[in-house]
Amino acid sequence: MKYAYDEFYFPAIPILQIRLSTPEWNLQTTDLPAIVDTGADATLVPLKYLLDIEATIGGRNRLRSQWGERREVNLYLVDLEIEQAILPGIWVIGDELSDEVILGRNVLNRLRLLLDGPAGKTTLYE
Repeated sequence: MKYAYDEFYFPAIPILQIRLSTPEWNLQTTDLPAIVDTGADATLVPLKYLLDIEATIGGRNRLRSQWGERREVNLYLVDLEIEQAILPGIWVIGDELSDEVILGRNVLNRLRLLLDGPAGKTTLYE
């Protein structure tokens, strides 16, 4: 499946459409645009989406931003769906400060992706 880069950003940025779910509650989000960030260690999800699906809190951890600031964050356990693929048991950070989903390497390392910058397309392989 191919996804066009989001040209709202400059330069344009690779985006995948995802859904988050909590099977124990049978709840899931609508499709959410998620920024592909190969430099992020972890996946960040706006807290409002995690509260909507009643995601389980799995503890706290420390987050260090790209600017070096550190803060305490909650970890949540969710299933993450991209196309027909379901990645079960993904730990994500509940982000109280942003409204963007950031896909970090804890998810990206489970996928086969081609980021084609000149064409402005991301290809997800099965």
